[in-house]
Amino acid sequence: MVFIPQYIQNIMNNILRPKQETFEIEGKLSYGEGNRAWNTIWLKKDLLREFPQLKERRKKFNYKIIMHRSFKELKKEINKMEKEKKVIPLLLWFIKS
Repeated sequence: MVFIPQYIQNIMNNILRPKQETFEIEGKLSYGEGNRAWNTIWLKKDLLREFPQLKERRKKFNYKIIMHRSFKELKKEINKMEKEKKVIPLLLWFIKS
């Protein structure tokens, strides 16, 4: 049995979970002139319906990005997540328009 520290369990409990099975959405990433950074990801209504907590303006939300360098690494991580019954991750692609 693997020991998982309490603070990691707390983080896992706070991950938003989708309501539906599979859905696909395309959106925009924009450059913020004031910050001089690519800092805004525009979320579509479909995604906000799936995660209504994101509409709560007074709450703060963080994100976590894990980028695997090979399909082998990704499959290994997915198998581990499935065994540990973790939340299914979102897939995100950056598409040049």
